[in-house]
Amino acid sequence: MTARGATRHALRPRCRSPSLAGLGRLLLGALALAPLPAWAADVAVLMSAKVPVYEQALRGFEQSSQHEIVAHYDMNGDPQRGRRLVREIDTQLKPDLLLAIGLRALEAAVQESPSVPVVYAMVMNPPSVVGTVAKRITGASMNVPVERALQTFKQLGAGVRRIGVVYDPKNTGFLVEEASGVAGKRNLELVAKQVRSLGDAIAAVEQMQAEGVDALWILPDKTVLAPAFVEHMLLFSYRSRIPLLGLSKRHAEMGALVSLYFASGEDIGHQAGELVNQILGGRADASIPYTSAREVNLVVNLKTARKIGVEIPESITVAASAVIQ
Repeated sequence: MTARGATRHALRPRCRSPSLAGLGRLLLGALALAPLPAWAADVAVLMSAKVPVYEQALRGFEQSSQHEIVAHYDMNGDPQRGRRLVREIDTQLKPDLLLAIGLRALEAAVQESPSVPVVYAMVMNPPSVVGTVAKRITGASMNVPVERALQTFKQLGAGVRRIGVVYDPKNTGFLVEEASGVAGKRNLELVAKQVRSLGDAIAAVEQMQAEGVDALWILPDKTVLAPAFVEHMLLFSYRSRIPLLGLSKRHAEMGALVSLYFASGEDIGHQAGELVNQILGGRADASIPYTSAREVNLVVNLKTARKIGVEIPESITVAASAVIQ
């Protein structure tokens, strides 16, 4: 080889493969800069039943949680099976946290009181299941925030001030207490009737008719959520020409002026994952309040609006997920 050739080779950029040691140093440097959880914990999942909305919640949880699902159990809707699975999870699998998806799964966890924190998803009215005493349980509920419901009433105009609700204290007493506080701040008044049975609920509707209210609100209360009660509320709304706020698309289709209900099981799963990250990141689980639905569907029935003579403001129609003409 000539000296000229040797010189050209010497001046050419050299493309050498990095050594293993060099790669290791680069990797360690990248990891030092990347934001990572303090440690990856083990999460066991207990699902009430294999239904699409629960599977959507699990998918959302997997997207937001920084921790690993080590086992996934299906109760198949069987409460006794659920309690047995909770015991097995706690004594044999021994995860760092239990995720309970659905009401039955949460009930099983509450009854068995595992030694690890519990986070739930896709549960309506969780305080009625968990109680008021801290039990290392929190989660993401399906409930629509009371602020959102009362804001909707407020948007309907100055004529709406007294809002009639019928409820069973053991199911939604916590919700009525919260809503009463928020209503006072918005210059609204909750006219709340306590009941213990469906018969009491129908009688309470008739009592509210005699007392006079400006609007009606159907709460997610299993004692009163029977077709006969909903029909009484609809008739009261039509006869008195006052708005009725329902809690499902079906209620709006039946004639409720507006309805509000959770929009995304996947986002509720996201919220549960965010709560798990907080708990397993070191925050005391007893100090973390449960969450309400972030994504909410609003359905407006313009046919009902015309029938009862209520003008729906644009602020409501533009925010509606669906409008019934």
